[in-house]
Amino acid sequence: MARQTASTDDDAVALRPEDLHVVVPLTHSRLACAGAAAAFVIRRIAYRAGAYAPGIQEFLFNQLTTPRAGHSVDAVAEWFAGNLGELHGMGYRVVGRRIYGERTEEILRWIGEGNGFRGALLATDFHQLHPTAEGDCQHAVGVVVDKLEPTGQDELVMADPWPGTQNGARDRDRVSPQLDAAHRSNKYATIIFYWAGYS
Repeated sequence: MARQTASTDDDAVALRPEDLHVVVPLTHSRLACAGAAAAFVIRRIAYRAGAYAPGIQEFLFNQLTTPRAGHSVDAVAEWFAGNLGELHGMGYRVVGRRIYGERTEEILRWIGEGNGFRGALLATDFHQLHPTAEGDCQHAVGVVVDKLEPTGQDELVMADPWPGTQNGARDRDRVSPQLDAAHRSNKYATIIFYWAGYS
């Protein structure tokens, strides 16, 4: 029997933190803007918690990105309440709570302190965030802690499902300076999401 000798050459290279960065999908939708933003936020929080399993829960997130379930913050709150048990049963220990009148800066501070285990869906005025865009929608954005670039630092990232990437727009970017005014125009309507358990 031949004896195996240890190789002095190791051809495996250790992964760097930026090699492990996953880009969570963000659906671009005018008719289900709030649902698309909420689905992104929930997926991103689950990814940070180590529970994100692309494909397994997609049938639920596809519901959320339809006009029936995702047309407004109120519709998303209703969908979330109706599907919470199923999400928890699949290992998504995320909690959502509808809040009223909380100022944008306080919500952003709370998200930032959560190290990626918190996020929010904020109802916004479409034209205040996109003054040159045509058309209108019941607009909303998601805010989470994420990296804009694989080698970048964690920071607050605003996910904007509409207009998505049309005409050079960015669907993920730093929080817009206009966010507070756009959020205030919708009476600070918000759903906060946070991870509350183990998968």
